[in-house]
Amino acid sequence: MTEKKQLREQMALHAYKQQEPAMARSLHKEYLEIPRSNAPTMNRGATGQPQGIAPTERGKEEQREPVHTLQRIVTIPQSDPSMAWNTFAQRQAQRRRARAKPKKYVKLASRTYVQTGTWASSGRIKAIRRDVSHYVSSPIPARSGGSAGHVGQRAGQRIGQRIKRRSFWWRLLGIFALTVALALGANFALTSNAFRIEQVNVAGTHNDALIHAIQSMGMQGQNIFLLNVAMLTERIEAFPLVATATLSKQWPNQLLVTVAERVPVILWQTPQGTYSVDSQGVLIAPLSETADAGSLGTVVDVTGQHQGRAGAQLHPGMRLSQADIAFTRTIFDRFSQVTGVTGFKLEYDGTMYAGTTSQPLGQGSRGAYRVESPDGWVAYLGGANDANPLDNKLIELREILALAKKQQLNLATIDLRYGLRPVYTIKQ
Repeated sequence: MTEKKQLREQMALHAYKQQEPAMARSLHKEYLEIPRSNAPTMNRGATGQPQGIAPTERGKEEQREPVHTLQRIVTIPQSDPSMAWNTFAQRQAQRRRARAKPKKYVKLASRTYVQTGTWASSGRIKAIRRDVSHYVSSPIPARSGGSAGHVGQRAGQRIGQRIKRRSFWWRLLGIFALTVALALGANFALTSNAFRIEQVNVAGTHNDALIHAIQSMGMQGQNIFLLNVAMLTERIEAFPLVATATLSKQWPNQLLVTVAERVPVILWQTPQGTYSVDSQGVLIAPLSETADAGSLGTVVDVTGQHQGRAGAQLHPGMRLSQADIAFTRTIFDRFSQVTGVTGFKLEYDGTMYAGTTSQPLGQGSRGAYRVESPDGWVAYLGGANDANPLDNKLIELREILALAKKQQLNLATIDLRYGLRPVYTIKQ
């Protein structure tokens, strides 16, 4: 609370004094002005009352009461302007000092269970939402009148029950209307021709055969809400030419299929035909359907038995060993750089034992790779699972070729499959 302060320059003196009534002053003045000789004689009549003054006027004079009034006298002292200005300046300085003081913040503490009726987790407790229905349905308190209080209580209970019934029926009506609206909307979405797929767009490829194959999968005419996207994506990715596929819905009646084609890295030649293979070992397509096949290296499978599958005919979509594909790519990239030999032929023999440790059937290749040079010698490089790395084998081959050139040897075979013990033969 604030207190009123009286300033010295604003103080005024108020004094009140009692004045004589005006009527009394006038009567007193007239009485003094009347001479005594001319004063009326007071004769008493038969009744014993003084004569000369009428009884009615006499009664009026007796009923008159003196009127008391107070006169207000205000005295304002002469104020000193300099003193008033000094007081104002002091007040302004006091306010500035009060504003300059740092504010003290009180740390909020958790309310207790006694204060709120609920347990506070931490910090400031959230606002408690009160149940208004308790106040709506609460009965009217009984009065001390007895029967009137009971009547009011029953009336309050009837009103509360009526409100509850009305709220229940409105809620039930709202739920029913919402259910009907959802049923009609679902029926329209599932049966209307506006949501049947009319067009399937394919992006990411210019292969007309692949585009036609995707568009002929039976997606047109299906309801866009009931379309199984996961199953269709899996079917599209099963195409040998497709590495990954993404299917997205374009509302209300179109589909967009985005595919990423497989990139061939080598050609695999078998007695049944030549196929392009990607880096994961998947046979993509025949040579006649492969673009830019002239820039790819060719691996000649002389036996047609890959990974121990005798007589297994290769076909697009079949998978070869990914380690073998990586091994052959390294040969094509590094052989000419290390040895200086160009124009060689890379062959794969699935019946030849590749290394010093046996491999279980189905785990990697049991065959070996060999390089046939234009000079007539053959170098056996082993397989992808050998302990000796391919770079070491190529270095050994380079040293043997340098030794044969120095000694003018006519090499027939060079076997590099046995670690640090290479073996070479000479033609007779």
